[in-house]
Amino acid sequence: MISTLGIVWGSTFLFIELALQGITPLWLTSARIVFATAITSIIWLIRGGKLFLTKETAWLRLGIIGIISTALPFQLISWGQQYVTSSFAGLAMASMPLFVLPLAYFFNTNEALDRSKFIGLVIGFLGIVILFSPNFTLGSDTSIFIILGKLACILAAFCYASNSILMRKLPNIDPVGLAAVSLLIGSVWVVTWAVAIEGPPPTISTDTLLILILLGLFPTAMANFIRVVLIREAGPVFLGITNYIVPLWAAMVGALILKETLPIEFYMAAAITIAGIYISQMKALAALIRSFKR
Repeated sequence: MISTLGIVWGSTFLFIELALQGITPLWLTSARIVFATAITSIIWLIRGGKLFLTKETAWLRLGIIGIISTALPFQLISWGQQYVTSSFAGLAMASMPLFVLPLAYFFNTNEALDRSKFIGLVIGFLGIVILFSPNFTLGSDTSIFIILGKLACILAAFCYASNSILMRKLPNIDPVGLAAVSLLIGSVWVVTWAVAIEGPPPTISTDTLLILILLGLFPTAMANFIRVVLIREAGPVFLGITNYIVPLWAAMVGALILKETLPIEFYMAAAITIAGIYISQMKALAALIRSFKR
């Protein structure tokens, strides 16, 4: 599941880049989430439509999860990729575990912020600083939008990190129901914003429609379900392993298919950020390896 997520998420930014040639950012987000919601909801209803498996509920927390798990980060990424490369967006997502650590510590999730985690955190954030090098542009002179595009991608990673913490604090819940309801809440959010800001849905080509279907099916519906299972069963640190795969895969497909030229700062930021993630997760990864051997 980790390998599947890494490859699927790493390819997502390529398809977003292609879809943006034929549709506006917010309607792109709306299309992929609504399509994923329909598929996931049908599967959920076939399985009985159960959600909370005990008398304990957490509707407010579930509502927040519905917004920050898919809707808001998808909006931020789609908007940001108008001004940054798909490779940058993929590497920005690698920063998620760097946000998980302080958030987990702040919300008392039994995640101690020891010396190695703190050092890894500092090193990883140094990589994020390098990401804001002016060389990560699309060759335009709209520098303020490039900076905002970068911030949008980093904020999307922060949303994912916050979601992983909140999801672990939910009571006993059906994973398919959690995926379906969170997507349903996200659908209401994104469609409302799309209509308010971009107006009625635009007319799109067959090629764009096909890309939107692929985005809704694989990186949204399928990946969202896998992510829910991994967070609930193995925790956000384990899910963070995908962040070693996503930026490398995103850079590879961006360079090969979109012919993106990556500056030296990209490789520096990638190496430093991934090194920081590894240092911060060394003990957790070692524990996972020991458990696999057993």
